[in-house]
Amino acid sequence: MTSSTSSTASPATGSSATGAGTEPGATSQPGARTSQDPSPAQEPAPGPSREHWMDLLRGTAILLVIAHHLRLVQQIWDGGTPWAMVELSEALAPFRMPALLFASGLLLARSLRRPPGRFLAGKVRGLLWPWLLWSAVMLPILGWGHADEPLWWLNGMYTWFLAALFCYYVIGLLTRRIHPGWVALASVVAWTALPLLGVAHDMLGPRPDKFVFYAVFFFAGAALRPLLARRPVPWVVTVPALAVAAAWALHAARIDAEPQVPVLTQVVVLLAVVGAVGVLQRLPRLRALRPVEWLGRNSIVPYLVHLPVIELLGRHVDLPAGPGTFALYYAVAVGVCVLAVLLRPATGFLYAFPTPSTARRQRASADAPADAPLAERAAGAGAEPGREAAGARARR
Repeated sequence: MTSSTSSTASPATGSSATGAGTEPGATSQPGARTSQDPSPAQEPAPGPSREHWMDLLRGTAILLVIAHHLRLVQQIWDGGTPWAMVELSEALAPFRMPALLFASGLLLARSLRRPPGRFLAGKVRGLLWPWLLWSAVMLPILGWGHADEPLWWLNGMYTWFLAALFCYYVIGLLTRRIHPGWVALASVVAWTALPLLGVAHDMLGPRPDKFVFYAVFFFAGAALRPLLARRPVPWVVTVPALAVAAAWALHAARIDAEPQVPVLTQVVVLLAVVGAVGVLQRLPRLRALRPVEWLGRNSIVPYLVHLPVIELLGRHVDLPAGPGTFALYYAVAVGVCVLAVLLRPATGFLYAFPTPSTARRQRASADAPADAPLAERAAGAGAEPGREAAGARARR
């Protein structure tokens, strides 16, 4: 169905989501290590010095992506969504996808330590495979008529996030001798130059203009990684950045759209993401936040699973629109995503292309004691480069 496709499948739909982390992440607890290619959106091999704020950033973004997509689908099929959810969704719309892409870019340097051939093979298995597979999954739900539309495959569905990440990683490989800050600046220049060249910006259509727009956040994450590893974002930056973000969010909610001002939009949103990072870096490791961290470590799974679940609920479950229905659908969607993460050791082929080594790890995981830590079982199962993507706002 066209309306559903455009609203839940393009860039503005969610992303947040990451990512999401939006990359083949491990289904593991801190301390587990996998032999797989670490994905950009997931901090591989959590250790004693693991920076848990990255997981919180991805996990929070993924939860917001799910809520955003649910709001869109409920509006299409049920005719209404709680007013508070609509306003919150519009206010946070400018920040979800940039946060996921920023988190993915943080791990670019680590990925680039691999030989180019292994690097590219990992991205093909962990990004292009799930992009193709889950786009195909959406065809029977949204309509087989999209199958012969090349732009729909590239940018008409929520899986656009994985295709964009793959492009950014390839650019990162080709420009590995150049500081990523310059690449981020080049993306701002390219985005600003498009209208000057007679090409109007199209963030909601199938044309992949947003690949250019969002590149700044990925490469900014790569550029700022060394600074963020040394110390938290200073309060003198964090507080003004959050103030600017709040004003921008209120403006987005007021106009019921994402503000699009050349250069200013990208600068303000990047500041907002950095401000959020500054807060997350200082949060204590509260037990209540551990589930969000866990979701962030496995962000590719909820990112890919949530939208088919939401679409099926909206199309086939007939409940009156309202806050109760929204809360129920949200709980079901998140619950299915959690179940999918738990099943990932046996279903890794859904998130990364299987290889002989993957099959061996899955057999090893099946032989692991039932009470073995999930981290160890996931490592044996081979949480592959499918962790490379997290989340995304389907409309954007």
